[in-house]
Amino acid sequence: YQRRVHGGHDEWAPLAPGIKTLEDALDIRRRVLMAFELAELERDPVKRARLLTFVVIGGGPTGVEVAGSIAELARYVFAREFRRVDTTEARVILLEAGPMILPTFLKTMSQKAVRQLSELGVEIRTGQMVTNITPEAVVVAGNIQIPTATVLWSAGVGGNPLAKTLGVPLDRAGRVVVDPDCSIPGHPEVFVVGDMMCFTHQGGTPLPGVSQVAIQSAKAAAESIRDTLEGKSRTRFWYHDKGAMATIGRSRAICQTTYMRLSGWPAWILWLIVHILALVGYRNRMNVLFEWFYNYWTYKRGARLITKSAMSHAALQAPAPTAPLSAPLPPPIPPKPASTA
Repeated sequence: YQRRVHGGHDEWAPLAPGIKTLEDALDIRRRVLMAFELAELERDPVKRARLLTFVVIGGGPTGVEVAGSIAELARYVFAREFRRVDTTEARVILLEAGPMILPTFLKTMSQKAVRQLSELGVEIRTGQMVTNITPEAVVVAGNIQIPTATVLWSAGVGGNPLAKTLGVPLDRAGRVVVDPDCSIPGHPEVFVVGDMMCFTHQGGTPLPGVSQVAIQSAKAAAESIRDTLEGKSRTRFWYHDKGAMATIGRSRAICQTTYMRLSGWPAWILWLIVHILALVGYRNRMNVLFEWFYNYWTYKRGARLITKSAMSHAALQAPAPTAPLSAPLPPPIPPKPASTA
């Protein structure tokens, strides 16, 4: 699998975890939950605002989904679960260095995603190159600082470190350059597929690191191995793009294929169907379908466990609050009427 790279700044990794593995997901859950819990106890309004600011770096499908999910948590799920902090005032900022988010989609689809994110309250800043990350803030071009305690990285990816041990040509992202049949040049007996390969024989640019590329290239490699064993000539790999989808939140998504463009509720339903059908076994599909519909109608979520030591959270690495411990806690916020959203 790929790993997240931080633009050559490995020192940013502890402050801005990537979003790639199950361990990453658990770490992100801990950081987000800790930010709200610490904000509940914070006496200084400036520091409380910093705790309630979440910065997601990278406007690809992963960054868009994470930003939308955090915004939904703050505005709907957590809205009535804290006494002294108004979670609906949390800021979710999505930073993208390029001119638009979701650059692999059509511009019209990207604009629809911007509109749906804005409905959730996500602040989208394009053309914002990150120059530094500290425990107190994210710094973008122009030395503009965004005070925050929670930074999530979804911008750059690199090949598996195993590729560097092979002694073969690699691209800038650390992926193995392969021949048209997905074998290593000079080593026809070795195949590299999926995220670890750099395949430039279809359009001149590397194929994206998505699941369909991995699935189709693996099948092509298996067919080449079979053809070799049977004494047949190999056929080159050709990737068939089935389209792209990005989910943004409840009833919010975009879908783009060769023949179809969808956004909003229809795209979200199609996204659910595609992912449920990809599961193995009828029982698994029914269980996931039931859980999703239950969560949709009730806004319920799974166990909100804060794992590992909270001391690793960036909020606790920043300078101590200036307000004395004797300062009173903010008063509890009055209960809000039930939302019909």
